[in-house]
Amino acid sequence: MVISFLVITVSIVVLLFYIFFYKGRFVVRRNTIIDLPASVIAQDLNDLSNWPHWVPWLIYDTNAKIHFGYSSVGNNAVLPSCLEWQGELIKEGYISIIPARSSAHYCHTRVEADAFYPGELHFNIDLGQQGSHTLVSMQITSKVPFFQRWKSALYLTRAARDLELALIRLNAHLAKLNTASLHEYDDPHFELLSETRMEHFDAVTRPFVVSDQPMSQKMEQGFHDLMLSLGPDNMPSDPSFAIYTKADPAQHYFAGKLGIPVQNLEPCSSRPERIVLEGKYLTLRYSGSYQNLSLAWHVAHSAMRLHHKRVDRKRPGVEIFETGPCDTPLSKDYITKIGLPIK
Repeated sequence: MVISFLVITVSIVVLLFYIFFYKGRFVVRRNTIIDLPASVIAQDLNDLSNWPHWVPWLIYDTNAKIHFGYSSVGNNAVLPSCLEWQGELIKEGYISIIPARSSAHYCHTRVEADAFYPGELHFNIDLGQQGSHTLVSMQITSKVPFFQRWKSALYLTRAARDLELALIRLNAHLAKLNTASLHEYDDPHFELLSETRMEHFDAVTRPFVVSDQPMSQKMEQGFHDLMLSLGPDNMPSDPSFAIYTKADPAQHYFAGKLGIPVQNLEPCSSRPERIVLEGKYLTLRYSGSYQNLSLAWHVAHSAMRLHHKRVDRKRPGVEIFETGPCDTPLSKDYITKIGLPIK
């Protein structure tokens, strides 16, 4: 009898802890400034046939089937009111425009993306005119099913990354409408390669820890020091790379080593070491600035999950800088190969 009472008491305490400490709803909001009038952006957003150019959930399956639905009344009799997709990886999903307040600078949609979120999303886009520019704010709100509440923080992080990716891709999509601007917008591209085993190579390396400064600044200095230690007679034999032994984006803490592959033709102050990356890696080629490398990792992790793989946390992640500042003056043309260790 006492044991039964204790079991019931513990169960109630655990249930109450679960209810109060795991939220059943998440809200995330991100914004950016776009160099276009709000009216021009609103006109583009009102046409759902433009959305496949920038929504983040379609980039994982280029062969997905896309269908547009039309309403029989109002403005939506001409423009599509629903965007539907179906793909092997991204499953079924839709985006449906909901008639909202009279403001032409506000867009409210309902999204269902089963491959990414367990419940329906409310996806809002708000446009605020700021002189000749527009503040574009995106917000995702969703309820989390009771038995998945323990994943609320994960869904919140995923939604935040999806919004950041959507804003960058929307900006690049709208850039074609701005003929007066000479600014080069980031236009990230992601090419999922394959499951592969990374080759071993000889390289000079230098450890790094990033906690209180920009990652790009730390890497620039690290590679500069490595090149100085190599000397003019030891040219790199392959692209430079970074190996991450620890990575905590939420706390902005990263640790690992930077490396430059060499043939070791001449003696230098840095002694080369053999780099061996064991096991399988899911590889992705990212075209875009280093500033958005975290989004490339987000895409890699999402692709891994869609392929029903699991990350191997006992092995390091890898970035290989195939095209960088020494090869092109445009950061949007940088090419980085990402290796995500998988089981």
